[in-house]
Amino acid sequence: MDRFVASFVLKAFGTTVGRSEWRLVPLEKEQFLWESRSETAGAGALIRDVYIIERSESEVFGQSFRPLVYHYDRYAKNATRNVQVVFDWENGVALNTAKEHTWRMSVPPGTLDKLNYLLALMRDLADGKRGMKYTIADGGRLKVYDMREAGTETLETALGTLKTLKIRRIRHPDYGEATLWCASALGFLPVKLENRDRDGRLVSMYIESIEGMPPTVIKGPGG
Repeated sequence: MDRFVASFVLKAFGTTVGRSEWRLVPLEKEQFLWESRSETAGAGALIRDVYIIERSESEVFGQSFRPLVYHYDRYAKNATRNVQVVFDWENGVALNTAKEHTWRMSVPPGTLDKLNYLLALMRDLADGKRGMKYTIADGGRLKVYDMREAGTETLETALGTLKTLKIRRIRHPDYGEATLWCASALGFLPVKLENRDRDGRLVSMYIESIEGMPPTVIKGPGG
């Protein structure tokens, strides 16, 4: 398993409002760290300085991935939020901790976290799947991300011209709609993303650079 880094610029209303970096760090025993770091920049930093770190400590499990510990840390002036979700697969539960309070919830086999579902999506697209549903542990409850193919598109990116498969997460009243443009030449890594929240606000991400091998090279036992 190789280290992988992808950098993105975030834009809203045609203006740069932040930057984001995805990083894969191999660990021991088929485990790895999948991390996202985002911070405001440009016009976004003028409004509010925000720094967000998401970390998914996961493992290769069968033909997909299984979360072990998920962290969400958001830092802003006079406002910090820290969330941790620990997955106990032997007992089929997840322990959620936020604001110094911990509670349990049941999680069925195959449940993913808010971050590592991207890796599952990439692997599934590489395997030829074009309609996927993922159960996500988020906010102390389970959500279902319904992902469907929405055509193909050739994009001009910072990495050059890329043929992409357009995948749309069907709109849900609780968590809005997302569209991902996944490049087949890069193991279906999303090179453009659009997220429209419940209030209709749209933020777009565009890839700027990559370093290393796309994460779909991760192979399970016998893979």
